[in-house]
Amino acid sequence: MAFHYAQYVDKLAQTARSIHPIPLYVNAAMNSRGRKPGEYPSAGPLAHLIDIWHCGAPHIDLLAPVLYDKGFVDWVAQYKLPNNPLFIPEIKRSMNNSVQALYVFAEHDAIGFSPFSIEDGSDSPQDPLVQGYGLMKELMPVITSNQGKGVMNGLFFDAQNKERVLQYDGVKLTCRHYFTLPWDPRATDGSIWPEGGGVVLRLSKDEFLIAGNGIVVEFEKADGHSQTINTKLGEDGFAYQGGDHAQQDTSWKGESRVGIGTVDEVSIQADGSFQYVRRLNGDHTHQGRHVRISVGEFKILHVKLYEYK
Repeated sequence: MAFHYAQYVDKLAQTARSIHPIPLYVNAAMNSRGRKPGEYPSAGPLAHLIDIWHCGAPHIDLLAPVLYDKGFVDWVAQYKLPNNPLFIPEIKRSMNNSVQALYVFAEHDAIGFSPFSIEDGSDSPQDPLVQGYGLMKELMPVITSNQGKGVMNGLFFDAQNKERVLQYDGVKLTCRHYFTLPWDPRATDGSIWPEGGGVVLRLSKDEFLIAGNGIVVEFEKADGHSQTINTKLGEDGFAYQGGDHAQQDTSWKGESRVGIGTVDEVSIQADGSFQYVRRLNGDHTHQGRHVRISVGEFKILHVKLYEYK
């Protein structure tokens, strides 16, 4: 059935393109919620039918997911293919849409992201969607100029997916949801963990841009011993008194390590240049241990590393 639908749509596409030579796409409602074929549009360009649709409808440029259910990260990955750029023409509107958008633009080189009825949302400058889209507008010059170069990744976290490890030419980044830190009471009081995430962009060998909402990033050498020791921390970020204390890493043999040199909050101009807002240090970087953007904040951080022995 899917092949016949695709052939029919392809004939429409050929006629349409003879009138208006513009890109054409077909979207698909996902096969979710345990529904059986016939209980949803089961012959559309679903992830498991993409090859059939490409064969039956070669004049369609994009096959696109419509997303209203769980599994965002898995769904978008299935639609980013060498012969199918990722375009999301419709997704459920939520306060975390900007985090989702940053993720797909950075991780999958997406070309579009459209929350349903976004014009019906709040216009308040304090609204998370307004703040997030403002951040995304700033980031677009550097995102679009670095797509496809292998120097950029997206981050997307929730209570079930709390951590992701990235590596760039010998530098290891351990990225986590902000609520993995102990000092925000919402991390442990039963509050729902909002989706957090954003963009990691490597600007040069020892220089990164970290942007988004609700994320923490640690840096270390990828080929050396771990520079961090897990220990239970209190609200101030230090080990509990009388509890588990950090111990010296005796496995270090003097090889090169990576430290955080400077962390600057910046804004990005239309030409892609940085305008510096302020320098963060002390408690803002946990005395040089990590870079973080708390839940509810939308920031762009310019990070420079250094090596030491």
